[in-house]
Amino acid sequence: MNLSKYPLLKILLPYVVGILVACFCNFSGKIIPFLFIAITVLWLMMLLMLRLKHYKWQWLKTVTMALAFTFAGICATTLRLSPRVSPEQRAAARENHGFLVRVTDFPVPRANSDKVVVELLQAVAGTPLKEKALLYVQKDSTAALHYGDVLAISTTLSEFAPPANPDAFDMRRYMQRKGIFLTGYVSRGDWQLLDNVCPNAMKAFSHVLQQRLAACYANVGMTGRELDIVRAILLGDDDTMEPELRAAYASAGVSHILCVSGMHVGIIFMILNFLFKPMDLFSGTRVAKALLLMLSIWLYANITGLSPSVTRSATMFTFVTIGGVLRRNTNIFHSLMASLFILLAIKPLLLFEVGFQLSYFAVFGIVLIQPRIAGLYTCKTKVGNYFWELLSVSVAAQIATFPISAHYFGTFPNYFMLSNLTVITLSFVVMVTGAGLLAVSFVPFVSNGIAFLLTWEIRIMNAIVTFVEGLPGAVTRDIDLSGGQVLLLYVVIAMAYCAICYRKHIYGWAALSALALLSGTFALRRVAIERRMEMVAYNIRKVSALEFCYGGECLLFSDSIRDAGSPHYTYSIQNHARKLHARWTFVPIDTLCYDTPFLIKRGPFIQFGDKCYYLLKRKERVLPAGPRPRVDVLLLQHNPTMRPEEVASALDFAAVTADETNTPFYKERWRTYCEAHGIRFDAR
Repeated sequence: MNLSKYPLLKILLPYVVGILVACFCNFSGKIIPFLFIAITVLWLMMLLMLRLKHYKWQWLKTVTMALAFTFAGICATTLRLSPRVSPEQRAAARENHGFLVRVTDFPVPRANSDKVVVELLQAVAGTPLKEKALLYVQKDSTAALHYGDVLAISTTLSEFAPPANPDAFDMRRYMQRKGIFLTGYVSRGDWQLLDNVCPNAMKAFSHVLQQRLAACYANVGMTGRELDIVRAILLGDDDTMEPELRAAYASAGVSHILCVSGMHVGIIFMILNFLFKPMDLFSGTRVAKALLLMLSIWLYANITGLSPSVTRSATMFTFVTIGGVLRRNTNIFHSLMASLFILLAIKPLLLFEVGFQLSYFAVFGIVLIQPRIAGLYTCKTKVGNYFWELLSVSVAAQIATFPISAHYFGTFPNYFMLSNLTVITLSFVVMVTGAGLLAVSFVPFVSNGIAFLLTWEIRIMNAIVTFVEGLPGAVTRDIDLSGGQVLLLYVVIAMAYCAICYRKHIYGWAALSALALLSGTFALRRVAIERRMEMVAYNIRKVSALEFCYGGECLLFSDSIRDAGSPHYTYSIQNHARKLHARWTFVPIDTLCYDTPFLIKRGPFIQFGDKCYYLLKRKERVLPAGPRPRVDVLLLQHNPTMRPEEVASALDFAAVTADETNTPFYKERWRTYCEAHGIRFDAR
């Protein structure tokens, strides 16, 4: 592929670099005026240099344009990362308890509350605010929240807390990239509905239409898992899907069909293009057809929630449709890069969303790698050629997305080819049948027959997924790739692709060099793991969990977590455990005696390395009065707000001298117990 044929890269790459620089350098909003001045000066310089026709000045034009778009990326990202109110106003918002707010997104039901994103309009004190906040509103059987509701609420707002546990999900950074900086809890009775002002009529209409279309499937008798699957595949509504079913599709490597993606938009486009085919007969109706196609695609994208992959696909099909009207051949790479630039120009922080990254990498992989794989073999039959094309698409997409998916999720579906060959074909049939059911839903007899057929199609698809998930070694788990290793792996893939396409040895040697460097990072990490010695007190609500790791062995003492299947382990510990690359053993925290080569536990004492830890009971808040020996005391209690570093300061550790080992406190409470169990303290 000749990169000089794609001039959009000259502005796209610098713009992406600007987004990355702004996110990782965390600029203040005060830099924005200077960025505007710099961009203006660079643009004026570039306009002046356009008059310079000599070839030797071409590099200066390119550099000037690259700097302009880099600063544009920094500016656009900083604008969205900077809060819209001053620190003083945010401090006033935290001190106030009464606010006027408007619901700006559809409420998400939870077990005991509704999660809603609101815009702060005004504080009780009269301070105008334009900040977004995430609220958890306690459920009320007598009232419900709706999109656009204007509420008077009473709550205490605070900033998002940093991660409480190592390698845990950073909710604060995630919400800041969405422009949300404050959060709070609203109890039942602490809010009152004042009015309803719809912020976005198109968004409200799309949501109502989604609910009505979902009701069409329920009205013809579809229930249970079958209804959940068809709502997820066709309408993007997966809120009611069982976690076990979602996990089964992920283990089989076909979880992408459960969320509306580019593939679904492509199928809808293909169906609509076939239905509108008669409109190609005349030039006037050809334009009307293009408008109908674009309107239908974007309406469908709105109905399904405008996820990054759907937005990307809808944008690309818009370019394809416009190119068809203008009688111009559209280049897939131009469409990809144009859609990427447009979406990042509107929302630069989309670059950090997992779905956005996976969508674009998958499409680039299919476009670049799939033809090479498909060319390795030619089937003589149409059916065989169809399945070979499908298999090559699946392999190309997996190659392109494996580094990112392994980095974020740490798993790899080993039988993805088997499941994709069958499930993707069935998902296409399900989509066509589901769309047909909506078209004839007003005819009872016909709609009931199609609903029966659709139900069995989904049951067969679920059975295939369950079978693949149950195969031995269906999933490789606990894969850990750092950001640098992901980058190196993509270098290996890119150089190997160039070596195959251009038949030049330099690309092959570059691929081998990158692969050797990648192997070296894994070897260095293994050495670091063997030398690792750490103790972690996990901050989990109503759960005591204490980890001791030495080399490749980890012990987890807990009162509730008994195995890796525990929800508390999955949510709070699993990500850190994946990075430790250790063998985990789960031990009840009240075990009286437990011995390993690196740890000894006797009652409330744990000897680990050269330190001894005393485990206080949950109801104990302080140590007994008197001098304290040199022992690190760890408080495990039901206090979700206390972090491990706060525990240390709260207990006020004190080292003792050799003379203090003769005090009554030491004799009565420590020495006898320690000597009886062979526990030694280093007095100094």
